[in-house]
Amino acid sequence: MQTLRLGFIGAGFIARFHATALKQVRGVELVGVVSPNRAASFAEFVRESNLGDCKAYKTVDELCRNCDVVCILAPNHLRVELMTQIVDAVKGGAKLKGIACEKPLGRNVEEAEQLTRLATATTLPTIYLENQIHMRPFKRQL
Repeated sequence: MQTLRLGFIGAGFIARFHATALKQVRGVELVGVVSPNRAASFAEFVRESNLGDCKAYKTVDELCRNCDVVCILAPNHLRVELMTQIVDAVKGGAKLKGIACEKPLGRNVEEAEQLTRLATATTLPTIYLENQIHMRPFKRQL
């Protein structure tokens, strides 16, 4: 089985929640994180949890060039800006296989629609992490 390399944008509560949940998933490694003030401690937490050789990256572009799927787990007001950076990284040659975004998709309908347009522009598979009740339907990784 090929290992899926995840990258997290954001290193707060929800990132730790997702990382802890990954302990139950085979074939996934958390390889990188971007966060302005928590990246180093989060990367250490991931390594100590045996979830992967996580590295703290300074930019979204760097992260996107070193993972297969990037997960947006940062605060709501940053989502459009972060998705724009992901799109720019893909246009610049990052070989992502997918994008995941934690709820809510936007603070309002306009932001949610903008995020959707940006994601669609990449032509990559995307997933919206609305709630754990939706986890059962996912039978396999990318």
